[in-house]
Amino acid sequence: MNDARQAQADLAFLKALVEEGGRSQMTGGAVLFAAGLLYGLQCLVHWTQTAGITRFSDAFMLAFVVAVTAIFLVVLGVVIWRDRKTTSRAVGTRALNAAFAGAGLANLVLCSVFGFVAWRERSPTVWLLYPVTTSVLLAAAWYVAWMIRRRAWLAGVSVGWFATAAGLGGLVSTGDVASYILLLAVALLVLMALPGAVMMRHGRTAG
Repeated sequence: MNDARQAQADLAFLKALVEEGGRSQMTGGAVLFAAGLLYGLQCLVHWTQTAGITRFSDAFMLAFVVAVTAIFLVVLGVVIWRDRKTTSRAVGTRALNAAFAGAGLANLVLCSVFGFVAWRERSPTVWLLYPVTTSVLLAAAWYVAWMIRRRAWLAGVSVGWFATAAGLGGLVSTGDVASYILLLAVALLVLMALPGAVMMRHGRTAG
């Protein structure tokens, strides 16, 4: 009897671990989709500038960058506000939230550190290393997601971010800034916005 009860308990735990929280999928997916789309498009605009395809004034680019961040913060605020009353979370969902929240906090610290050092040393190269470390953090977070969910596409996103980090690092050493920005734009759109859209779709299905 004890073995049977233990087996039932184990099955219940495993079920909770892999349970797809519809609301949580929608929340996380919406944030990833907005961030990937907005900042991916921002990088594409920067790439057209760097490659000499377009010419925008410094004032326009500053306003554009501020507008992108403002829009993302509005989206983030709306998502958090709509999700504020959601308290039940499966074990797997809480683990995923912790992984991505940890990556987000680390990203904020790294942004501050790299930004300050780049400004202090007047070195664009130092700042270019920041997205490399961010890509590694995202790869690690998606790896955790794959370890919990065991979905092949999650592993693919993780591998994609590791490959992006390697590619960005190589381009930093060559000084090819245009290709660097283009690679980052593609990564944000394909490895952040697209997975976010997939999570939103799964969230609607689960809901």
